[in-house]
Amino acid sequence: MSPDRTLARRLLVLCLLIALLAVTLPVAPVHAVTPAPETREAVLDPSEAAAGVPDTADGADREGLAPAVSDDEQASEVLEAPFPFSLVGFRGTGSPQVLYRARLAGGDWSDWTEVEQVGELDGPDADSDEAVAAEEARGEATWVSDPYWVGEADALQLLVRGGTLNEIDVHVIDSLGHGEPLLRRAVRHLRGLTTAPPAQADFGQPAIVTREQWGADEGLVRTTARHAPPRYAVLHHTAGSNSYSRAQAPGIVRGIQRWHITGNGWSDIGYNLLIDRYGTVYEGRAGGVTRGVIGAHAANHNRGSVGVSVLGNFENARPPQVVVDVATEVLAWKYRLHNIDPRSSSQALVGDRWIPRLVGHRDVGRTACPGRYLAAHLPAMRERIAQLAVQPAIGWTPVVGDWFGTGRDSIGWFRDGQWRLHHGAWDGTQVTTFGFGQPGDLPVVGDWNGNGRTTVGVVRGGRWLLRNTNTTGSADLSFWYGRGAIDHPMAGDWNGDGRDGPAIVRDGEWHLRNTLSGGAGEIVFTYGRILRGDVPVVGDWNADGRDTPAILRDRHWHLRNEHSGGPGEIVFIFGRLTAGDIPVAGNWNGDRRSGVGVTRAGQWHLRDTLSGGPAEFSFLGW
Repeated sequence: MSPDRTLARRLLVLCLLIALLAVTLPVAPVHAVTPAPETREAVLDPSEAAAGVPDTADGADREGLAPAVSDDEQASEVLEAPFPFSLVGFRGTGSPQVLYRARLAGGDWSDWTEVEQVGELDGPDADSDEAVAAEEARGEATWVSDPYWVGEADALQLLVRGGTLNEIDVHVIDSLGHGEPLLRRAVRHLRGLTTAPPAQADFGQPAIVTREQWGADEGLVRTTARHAPPRYAVLHHTAGSNSYSRAQAPGIVRGIQRWHITGNGWSDIGYNLLIDRYGTVYEGRAGGVTRGVIGAHAANHNRGSVGVSVLGNFENARPPQVVVDVATEVLAWKYRLHNIDPRSSSQALVGDRWIPRLVGHRDVGRTACPGRYLAAHLPAMRERIAQLAVQPAIGWTPVVGDWFGTGRDSIGWFRDGQWRLHHGAWDGTQVTTFGFGQPGDLPVVGDWNGNGRTTVGVVRGGRWLLRNTNTTGSADLSFWYGRGAIDHPMAGDWNGDGRDGPAIVRDGEWHLRNTLSGGAGEIVFTYGRILRGDVPVVGDWNADGRDTPAILRDRHWHLRNEHSGGPGEIVFIFGRLTAGDIPVAGNWNGDRRSGVGVTRAGQWHLRDTLSGGPAEFSFLGW
């Protein structure tokens, strides 16, 4: 049978298969996951050197290389790869200068590129199990390179100075499916039509391409992820070419993962997040994008950091503005998620050194990464992160309570019937969200049934609607108390019986009830003047089991230990209403005694001691 007839039959079978699947398969979801092509890797042997410098008859030249040929210079023969490839990585011994060029699709040669040798700057922290395993996996190699993106190529040529070719390992990686048979490619894409995309994750998370979506090879991953709370971020670039298409970017990420594991000997891809030149964000190392996964992106700066890398080289090229904007936005989200102080002046103590909360790789090691043009954006990124990190808190009302019965209060937020309650020690990675109430409601919280747990409630025009669980649902208890708009609703344990009762503050009049029902105030007194700017607060200031009143008058707190009018028994300065502070009170350390605090644009500043001075705890609590 002639070749033309064979090809025609294959195309006919393929068309029939596509038509059959189009009729029988369900309609694809909007963001269906197309399975990634198989990633292939091969090692080329450059040890047989050609005489002198590389032959220039094939169209390449030495322009921009070193001036003259020296005695310690070796050039390889053309190294033919067994398949077309898109990335190349190098390992070696000694400290030679290594340059390479790639023969691209169509036969032209790329420019010469010098290989940056990575020693101790990148990789796992020195004291980690991953570092020990990586050293064993690399064998005799004393350095590795980053993986370099070359597009589509089928051959390489090397030039080495100050060493020999047989000291270098050359790895080529095909992560794009170059040369994949047409039928296999069609079946792979059709499989994507039936694969539902992973669900989008937590509240406020930007769009992130998951590991499943970009085709991570989970079979290569060597160990389970380790976690630690992040305190700062490190910005990188991956080096290599900036000339790649949107469709090629996931393949670059796949190639980086493979090289980090097989070339560097790491457990998984080193970065926590990656961003392509189009502004698409990719999940990096496994372990969860909402958690503090310890990466392998900056040696001895992995624990407690978030490593974000941009695909490309920005030492001699400016990053697209969308890259800077998206990197800033995703970092602001991580800062909110992990309660990292976003202020541009804030610093983190790493070892014995204070560093900004956002640094470039070169700020923590001897490297050009993330390139001078991307690094130039760091000051403006810090300023913008400080603005974006607190934006979600605007319009929300802070609330405080012991949501889980631990004996220690935690923080929360309310807006328009939506609640965000933090777990434990103000850990923003664990937040319970649910709906109860509606726009216009005022939040109240208290232990309504005496079980040791604070639960939510709302006041709607004088009607109190309370729940005994922090979940969505109808009110467990409802009653009328107060006059709506002119009253300020509050709750507290007025008689020390372990159950909170309602209160309203009407200008300076406090009306307290010990029972969850309507009626006249059982305890009535005058303290402060709301219409003159005072803000009422309640707390157990002397740990006697009873909540008593306080007011914040601009900067001055006035606390009383009795349910009566009179001068403040404890007076001190902390925070400032005219600076936008909102006062709160809570049992921050579990000693049964309330401390004070203020929130300011999403930042919480708390004190355990009832006196003036700096905040004893400050954090971004969103």
